[in-house]
Amino acid sequence: MTEYTPLDELTGLPERGHLWSVLDDVLIQIRRAKTHCGVLLIDIGNMDNIQKSIGEEGSEEYFKLIASRIKNSLWEMDTAIRFEKNQFVVVANSILKTEDIHVVMNKIIEYLALDCEVAGQNITPLISIGITLLPFDGSEVDEIIENTISALKTAKTNSENSYSYYNTDLGLKIESQEAIKQSILSTLADESFVLKLQPKINTKSGAVCGVETLVRMRDIDGVIVTPDEFIPIAENSNLILKIGDWVLEKAHKLGIEWQEKGIDVPISVNISDVQFKNGASLLSTLHKLVTESKGKSSNLTLEVSENVIAENVELAAALLFEIQSYGFRISIDGFGVGFSSLSVLSKLKVDEIKIDRHFLKDVPSDPKSTAILKSIIMLGKSMDFRVVVMGVETKAQSDILKKYECDEFQGFLISEPLDWDEFLGWLNNYNQSN
Repeated sequence: MTEYTPLDELTGLPERGHLWSVLDDVLIQIRRAKTHCGVLLIDIGNMDNIQKSIGEEGSEEYFKLIASRIKNSLWEMDTAIRFEKNQFVVVANSILKTEDIHVVMNKIIEYLALDCEVAGQNITPLISIGITLLPFDGSEVDEIIENTISALKTAKTNSENSYSYYNTDLGLKIESQEAIKQSILSTLADESFVLKLQPKINTKSGAVCGVETLVRMRDIDGVIVTPDEFIPIAENSNLILKIGDWVLEKAHKLGIEWQEKGIDVPISVNISDVQFKNGASLLSTLHKLVTESKGKSSNLTLEVSENVIAENVELAAALLFEIQSYGFRISIDGFGVGFSSLSVLSKLKVDEIKIDRHFLKDVPSDPKSTAILKSIIMLGKSMDFRVVVMGVETKAQSDILKKYECDEFQGFLISEPLDWDEFLGWLNNYNQSN
């Protein structure tokens, strides 16, 4: 039997009493599935003046329009409820992470920010929003509602058209992440990401044999934002897909430009785990690059982490085969960190393995660490892979790599990451001095 939900006569939304039932269900779901939810209490301001201006009938028409906009701004799993005369509650059950509440809130604000034409007048809504986030801001329905009301009171004392989180520390964290997201979007629009190149060195000859691309971001003040600050946020919001496409396009064009100038320096590009898991999108980008360059080679190697490959080796192998069919080489990045190295290697056709810097930490001072590094290098060589070690900082480390016949290395011993437009000058100087 379907449960009856009493509806508000004016707006057609569920009445206030339905909120307790909804939140009861949400709390059960959160406890069982460890999910998240946001509760937004939306106050429509200036209603007394609006009623004086357009009358009772006009005010009701205005309020119905506001209710319709709130309802239309929500996702399927979200619920809108009329809470008080001038207030609505939105239970945002669609969010996967707490920071997703900003997406829900922004959409509501966007819909409500539009002028309302009622009774021959244009009215700009004034709204205040109080926000609680579950399971952090309450474990009982009455507590959640009380805390959401408290958050709304704070928002209304701040300024018109404002919002406030009950949990201020969590709110500040979400706002900080949102600021970085917006900065990433602005950087993408302005194409003001910074592409840096770190040289790779042939261990035997000492010659430059490639570069790895590293992406950096400038904030609005022109200051470089470290990858540790923006990459995790980009990955959590899927903005990493746009960043990854940007890097691939830049590296591909740069590789073709170098080939046409006779510069034989292969370029490596890191593929994030999120980007690799979105295999169809990645293949679409690569297909576009190959098509637009009309078959010109860019000498590009794609670095894919061992961990993401190990999650589903068969699926990864199929995707890697497709990537290679476009003419790109494959490197397993961070090799050896996981516990699946041998089983992964036996099922994959790749061009190189890139040993994680972790294995260089105590080399050559610690015999056991040195022995482990040696065995990983020998494993890769025995399977006919090119072996690269990253994070080399001392000559003693490079000497060990040469002794064990590692193919290539990179690290601060040779150079820190260079701006892409400075690299050729550095390369010329390096070649002349070696």
